[in-house]
Amino acid sequence: MRRRLFQYDQARRNHPRYRAKKRIVKDLWIGAGTVMILFPEPAAVCAMGLLTTFLSFLILDETR
Repeated sequence: MRRRLFQYDQARRNHPRYRAKKRIVKDLWIGAGTVMILFPEPAAVCAMGLLTTFLSFLILDETR
């Protein structure tokens, strides 16, 4: 199966699959933010922020 490359970013951002991925990332950040508020340890907040950022990029990556 050949993947279709989008000519414009707007076409990619309006695709249902990409919007579903953005919803997953939004939920991930909401969950991570809730954990950060519940456990305001500076080291845990930094680690959670870095992990969440990495997972966000991993989910939204289009090169797979």
